[in-house]
Amino acid sequence: MYKVIIVDDEMIVRHAVKTLIKWDRFEFAGSAANGIAALELAARTGAEIIITDIKMPEMDGLELIKKLVAGDFRGEVLVLSNYNDFELVREALKCGAHDYMLKLTLKSEAFMAALDEMAAKLDARGHQLAPQGLVKNAAGGERTSLYQLLNRAEHGESIAFNRLTGEEHKGVTGLNGACCYSFAVYAQEEEEQSDIADILDKLADGLFPGKQHGFVIPAGAGRYSLIITVPRSLNPAEPEEVAHRLVKLAEMYYGLHVNVFFGQAATSFEELLLQLRLNKEADELRFYTRYTEGCCSSLPRQSINQEGFHQSEARLRESLRKSGGSAVELWVESSFLLVESAAAHRVPPRTLKRILSGSIWGLSNTTPVRNGQPWNEQVWIEKMEAAESDSGLLLLIKDSSDQLYDVIGRIPAAAAIRGEIKQALSYLEEHYAERVAISDVAAHVGLSEPYLCQVFKTETGSSILTRLNEIRLNKAHEMLASGNYLVKQVAIEVGIPDPFYFNRLFRKRYGVAPKNVKG
Repeated sequence: MYKVIIVDDEMIVRHAVKTLIKWDRFEFAGSAANGIAALELAARTGAEIIITDIKMPEMDGLELIKKLVAGDFRGEVLVLSNYNDFELVREALKCGAHDYMLKLTLKSEAFMAALDEMAAKLDARGHQLAPQGLVKNAAGGERTSLYQLLNRAEHGESIAFNRLTGEEHKGVTGLNGACCYSFAVYAQEEEEQSDIADILDKLADGLFPGKQHGFVIPAGAGRYSLIITVPRSLNPAEPEEVAHRLVKLAEMYYGLHVNVFFGQAATSFEELLLQLRLNKEADELRFYTRYTEGCCSSLPRQSINQEGFHQSEARLRESLRKSGGSAVELWVESSFLLVESAAAHRVPPRTLKRILSGSIWGLSNTTPVRNGQPWNEQVWIEKMEAAESDSGLLLLIKDSSDQLYDVIGRIPAAAAIRGEIKQALSYLEEHYAERVAISDVAAHVGLSEPYLCQVFKTETGSSILTRLNEIRLNKAHEMLASGNYLVKQVAIEVGIPDPFYFNRLFRKRYGVAPKNVKG
């Protein structure tokens, strides 16, 4: 098999080229955004086929070919060009490129024919590579690969670094001068597992064009570990920055909604195992709505100051010193605030549920209930312990209080949050064509962002951003059905100016492309 490197400064082009190749005879060795990164990648991987753009920043394709030839590169180069690049292409062919192809007319059959020609030239030279992935030890046997070790760790096997065999230890000590990123990625779409793994693999290529290794390890329940190693010499980006880009690109290019937990980049196998453990521990935080949108740090929980949460807990206990309807009112308010505080302070959901369950026992001791009125607190305790999200808990708090008001014969005060949610919905209806941030809506209704997100989800059944997109797409459908607007105009008018993203969202909601909507 021949290793192939794809070089282009546009990530979407690198992805497109990769999908054109039938990989039965070829092996993907990585991608790069410029000639400098491609030179390093080619030297490190021993790739023999390089597919490169002509015009790129830092080092263009022509200079890359010259450097390869000067460095005794014995492989083949295929040049990608635009219609106005012929002078550069002619120069590239003189320097030793095998052939060129126009980007706008790339087809899989012609592309594979060019690759097969290059492979035949390499075969004629007898320059076939040994298969990659079988790392040999001194005795000639296979050594455990980094992927195998990570897969074992991800699936619950305890790996003590100091107990690895000599050959295993040799392969991962210090990660051989690399910097290792690890992300826990959660896919929120009903997609095939293999499709999601492939998407994450492609995104990793774009985010880390000079990477040494890229692993996607399925870990069950829509969760994947994405692990990337890159040379420290490349001055890698901060993990948080990479996580935000991963979320944005997954949505933009594939319409895939993911949330990501990230931690510190590791420079040793011990640090990497620790980070994998922290990523797994952060898993239970997805109980809270704020951790299922975007990306969050897998910061160790013991490093979080929970004083604010303890104050909210004390306030909840204080509410139980009242009796009758006033106790119920105070309990509802204090319970809502406790849920918000638990999310902010990364409190384990089981701790939050235990406190709320205990408060229900206390609430059942209010005078009207204690005097024999029928209210089964055990049922509500069991429901709360089984809740799968904080928004589910908020709904249970509200439902249980409504039933308790019936028991004590008092009409509950109108819930203030309902008016605030109505205000939020009105704000979205009025400002959907603008760039709306959750912080804008929260400021308008006078609630904190996390609390607003929780209550909005409880009251409406959807997130703020989901409802905003629904409003925008409904408006878009109305405009398109009128026959008076172009698709591009409509996308801009409803606040989704990216045509690629607009088309993907519209097709997902209505099952047809925007251009096919009829009045």
